[in-house]
Amino acid sequence: MNKLLFILLLFFGCDLFKSKDANIGEEIIPGRNIYIVGSYGGSACYWLNGSRIDLSGGDRATDVVVVNGNVYISGTCGNNACYWINEERFDLPGAWGEGEAISVDGDDIYVAGWFEDGSCYWKNGNQITLTTNRDSQAFAIGVRNNDNRDVYVGGYYMNNHHYYVPCFWKNGNNRTNLPAAEDGEVHDITFDEAGNMRYYAGYTTNLDNFSGYPPKACYWRHTSRTDLPIGGSNMDIYGSYAHGITIDGEDVYLAGYTNRYEFVGEEETTGGDFPQYWKNNNIYDLEGGPMTQFGTGAAYDVRVADGDVVIVGVATMGPTYNDSGESACYWINGELHYLEEANNILSEAKGVFID
Repeated sequence: MNKLLFILLLFFGCDLFKSKDANIGEEIIPGRNIYIVGSYGGSACYWLNGSRIDLSGGDRATDVVVVNGNVYISGTCGNNACYWINEERFDLPGAWGEGEAISVDGDDIYVAGWFEDGSCYWKNGNQITLTTNRDSQAFAIGVRNNDNRDVYVGGYYMNNHHYYVPCFWKNGNNRTNLPAAEDGEVHDITFDEAGNMRYYAGYTTNLDNFSGYPPKACYWRHTSRTDLPIGGSNMDIYGSYAHGITIDGEDVYLAGYTNRYEFVGEEETTGGDFPQYWKNNNIYDLEGGPMTQFGTGAAYDVRVADGDVVIVGVATMGPTYNDSGESACYWINGELHYLEEANNILSEAKGVFID
């Protein structure tokens, strides 16, 4: 790195990278409200059009939906899964639990997650256990727009051969495995605009002669898997992950990141996580923060409204990871905006909803 640039980075810190901040509290998309959930300094919060609102007693917020003006958020408080309605917290049963996703259907509130004994979801505060006495987590939940109002939960479980098996559960413990080369996980679910066809985002490991069984981002349409490109050579890129998915008309969007190798002896660091998204199986790089020994950032969720693509995640904020950290951020049509200014307080954005 140029010595003068390095000195400037040390002196100004993250300020050199803050020229594209959101106008706090103002509309990001005209006529729309954008809700982004995550954490700031180890406490749960959400941002409304870029302005942070702290959530009572929570450690992290994971997902958000807005229905009839009411804001529903899933997350974790201490050792328990929880959710908030308009900032009022409701704790969920099940020791050592975490709430990972939330869905609202009429008067019913669904939260997917896990507890110390396995995967589960909660309906109106009542726990429905999916898998017990084994390693299993649920990360996604959705309600189908049909007469039965079928509830689908996505995640993984560990089978007797010690594989992580990507799967979904329908209306309780009726489990269906999703095809995977080896290990895999489901991290998000969405439906087409008619509410009939289900899409799951996640990853599966694939045998590679160079790196063993690296993870590869993918999505499943019902039970048919599509592997996504990694955007380079497997000699440079270890693997990739898809964490969020959304449908806009005929277009399928996924948010995630790729993980690159660190090559010893290089003048500059090369490895770590790099934010990216996929549209209809084509991969696009997202601008991250300054390069650190842990990469430049990661993307976790995506939504589309009025032709604008909003992706949320984290981006680095300083010349080295140890001197700063990662900040919650969003990208709108590929342009990076930080949600927080302080480069010594860690924050992250995990989910987004556009109302």
